[in-house]
Amino acid sequence: MISRAALCGVLVLLVAACAAVERPEPGRAEPVPEPVPSSSRTTVSAQDGQILVNGTPSTLFGFRVASAAMRDDWTDELISQLDTWRDHGVNSFILWLQGSSGGYTRVFTDAGEFDPQPREITSIVGFGDDDDHTANGSTSGAEVLERTRRIVAAADERGMVVIVGLFYRSAAEHDSREMLTAAARTAAGALADQANVIFDVYNEPDDSNSIESEESLAAYLRAVKEAAPGRLVGTGTVETDESADIADMDDVDVLMHDAGATGDEAIDAFDTLRDHTAKPIVNVESFGGSGQGFLDDETRSLPAPDGFHVDFPEWRRVFGAWRDEDYTSATDGAIAGKDSYRRLIDHVGQDPRRQLHLMVHVAGWFQGASRVGTADHLGTPGTPGQWNNTFQVGPGTADGTPENPGIGWILERIAANTR
Repeated sequence: MISRAALCGVLVLLVAACAAVERPEPGRAEPVPEPVPSSSRTTVSAQDGQILVNGTPSTLFGFRVASAAMRDDWTDELISQLDTWRDHGVNSFILWLQGSSGGYTRVFTDAGEFDPQPREITSIVGFGDDDDHTANGSTSGAEVLERTRRIVAAADERGMVVIVGLFYRSAAEHDSREMLTAAARTAAGALADQANVIFDVYNEPDDSNSIESEESLAAYLRAVKEAAPGRLVGTGTVETDESADIADMDDVDVLMHDAGATGDEAIDAFDTLRDHTAKPIVNVESFGGSGQGFLDDETRSLPAPDGFHVDFPEWRRVFGAWRDEDYTSATDGAIAGKDSYRRLIDHVGQDPRRQLHLMVHVAGWFQGASRVGTADHLGTPGTPGQWNNTFQVGPGTADGTPENPGIGWILERIAANTR
């Protein structure tokens, strides 16, 4: 018969052996999960500070189309433009699952699952203190996921990369870290089989808010990596120094920021961050709130085509038009001019290390619903006196003048840097 002391000794040895098996040896890294199998023909990865598309070091040039998956008509229009974009060197774009000021909604349940119930799509219209949150359709989270997968598949067919943003303050500000961590895991798992996707976990995080702190961001980043092994993930914010701190986080593969409201500031932010980190750096919202893409005329006489301007009592707003120099709106908001856009595109296109990447932001075009005055102005672009989100190039030459508003001139500048 085995004595009690001998039996206890055996149990101690068994516990120690199990602990030795479960605990990695000092200095030995944890095993890296295998990437989720993918049927994508386009892959995106990172190596030595560069982003590789199908194994080739590439500069990502694209647009910020944050609300594109909110509605079927917006999704359809975006997909219809991809061939034209690709022909001009655009190989990527960024959308947000929860949308943006041009149209956002809560897509997750309290348990962090995609919500099957329809909710209002909200656009922020008005100016300054008079802004209003106005209905602009409705959708369910499940429908947003289906549209996102359709967009990602269309991009994949064309060799394009999609940055999928997860959380946007307008739709997530009342959630908890635990709920958003679960939602990050849900979203990443739902897109894990798409090898042309990069994840951005939070739009413009503010460390003073608990759900946007570095600790919270780390939780979202880890959740994405657990649910979608092998996929790139990152985030970043509007302040260069705060983005530098985020770049130092272990789970950030790609730094994604939107620092710099002018050409000089945006270029300085890129250069400062490049000196700080060896990771790929993407400006996901060129010029932030200054990337407006409209021109206000207090004479109300600019000859803009019908359906591309809205008249207010004291000015006419022409969507898709710019001055060359930086300027201000009729409500004294800063607007980046054409020269700032050109310089920033050139700076990224001429980066010899291919560490810099750019998503061009034209809020008055791609998020145009949030640049009208009242809900009465919301309507299909091309309808006199109304405006909404649009993804078209624009009428005529689309050279960004009031007579020919649009983004054709931006496409040409990108093409000149990618040929």
